Amino acid sequence: MASVEQRLKEMASENLDLGHEPDLDAKFSESDVSSQDAVAFIKLVNHEFNITIPPEDLAKLDTMRSLAEYIESHS
Repeated sequence: MASVEQRLKEMASENLDLGHEPDLDAKFSESDVSSQDAVAFIKLVNHEFNITIPPEDLAKLDTMRSLAEYIESHS
């Protein structure tokens, strides 16, 4: 089974038009992903990992690695 980090990278590659391989340590705020695409991606993440990330927690997650750590600690 793929690690949470690996699965997030796969999901980002499949669903976000990044133009490069996803970087787990890149700041979300520095990406060129539209807010609409970001919301859709988080919905996919919630569904894939069977979790619900509250907005107040989501606001604290600034990289894909921090998102993966959050998912691992809340699964």
